[in-house]
Amino acid sequence: MSVRKKFSGTQLRALRKEAGYTQEELGNRIGISRETVSAIENDKPETMGCIGVEIINRWWSICRQRATEQTRNSFFISVMDYFGFKHIS
Repeated sequence: MSVRKKFSGTQLRALRKEAGYTQEELGNRIGISRETVSAIENDKPETMGCIGVEIINRWWSICRQRATEQTRNSFFISVMDYFGFKHIS
């Protein structure tokens, strides 16, 4: 049985910052509190265990337009790894 990798709050923080959003701005757009954004970005176990694909998808949808190609590719690879999909470099 494979173990799912942990999704990185640090990477989500970098994506948010590159997109130019504050924690509060992004939280408002996603529909979560600034405190929850902070907890996700700081890899708080109780929060990371509760966030679902929907939150990560919203985060990505909001930030991707402003992200560099390198960041978009890196994020895509992280999502593939998280769900245990193989990717071709």
